[in-house]
Amino acid sequence: MKPSIFNVVPSAMFLVLLFLLTPKLASSAEVGDTISEHLQKQLNIPKGQVGVVDFFASWCLSCAKEIPDIKKMIKQDSQQKMYVVGIDVDENLDEGIAFQKELSIDFPVINDVNQTIISEFAPIAMPALYYIIDNKIVGKHIGAVPNIDEKIKNDLQQLGVKT
Repeated sequence: MKPSIFNVVPSAMFLVLLFLLTPKLASSAEVGDTISEHLQKQLNIPKGQVGVVDFFASWCLSCAKEIPDIKKMIKQDSQQKMYVVGIDVDENLDEGIAFQKELSIDFPVINDVNQTIISEFAPIAMPALYYIIDNKIVGKHIGAVPNIDEKIKNDLQQLGVKT
């Protein structure tokens, strides 16, 4: 049987409708993406500073290893060229706060118990660290990075920021 326009068009229309009605698949935030205005307000990155957004959780062993190095990097940033904000993605607030106390986290932390912030970034692994300048993502690291403090320092230098 030779295909006719009557049996090809309905199939094509079905595929178009399926595409239009299917929700957008979540994709991770990429370098070059602009963060939403709502997220800009939540992160509150001061103008003129590089935002370093660090996603972590109490169940993430690599996160626990990286946080002391991030704290060390903050102390070395005497000119305050970067602004670190942690995003604790623990769904249990008490566990998240206990983890923050255990590591003596002294930089700003947003407790993302409802997963709203992490869903905007949608990293494929943890820990996840993003650099933001003028509301644009200019760099990121997904997964464990040994000596993250040195990596941050090198990345900032490549971005033209001297710490």
